[in-house]
Amino acid sequence: MFAHRLLTGSAVVALVIALSACAAEEEPVAEPETPEPVPTVVESETPEPTPLAFVMPSDCTTILPQERLDSFAEQNLELLGGPGSVYGDDYFFDPTPEQFVGGISCVYAEDGTDLSSLLVSVAPITAATRAGVVNDLAAQGLNEDTTDEGAVTYSQFGDEAAAPAIYNIIRDDSWISVISAFGGQVFYDEAVMIADEVAGEVYQ
Repeated sequence: MFAHRLLTGSAVVALVIALSACAAEEEPVAEPETPEPVPTVVESETPEPTPLAFVMPSDCTTILPQERLDSFAEQNLELLGGPGSVYGDDYFFDPTPEQFVGGISCVYAEDGTDLSSLLVSVAPITAATRAGVVNDLAAQGLNEDTTDEGAVTYSQFGDEAAAPAIYNIIRDDSWISVISAFGGQVFYDEAVMIADEVAGEVYQ
């Protein structure tokens, strides 16, 4: 009986030792990693661009960029007519349509040579004057079109023989026109470019 208890006790001790050994060999359970908090990205609102406002120029000296004026000088074209010019508004026998609605007209030409003239005009447009201006331009048989920005244009290519190149662009608050004594594609394209340059100066 004693021997049996001894064996039994030895077996228990051996079992405890074996279990202890197994427990010692087990890998420690890793604690789950706590994910780092992802920073919240706050998207800043892009401010809406401030729309440019039309500013009516006081005279002809501020309606074109210097690069264009330098180009005119190379062609011997002077500012002869209109406010701020050599002859002022006395250059015109009658007021231009743009002058009738409160605008200015500016003549760049070689003095004494009308065939070289370029008439550039700027005028404000209001709800009261818009219909009359549009009707007058449409009555001239000019080509009507609309730009991507919604402005209305009235134009004529003209030709190199007699018909001038004409470009009018009417926005909600302005009327810019360019009339070149010479017509044809080249002079028409230049008239469109000059009108765009004027817009760049009078919208601020």
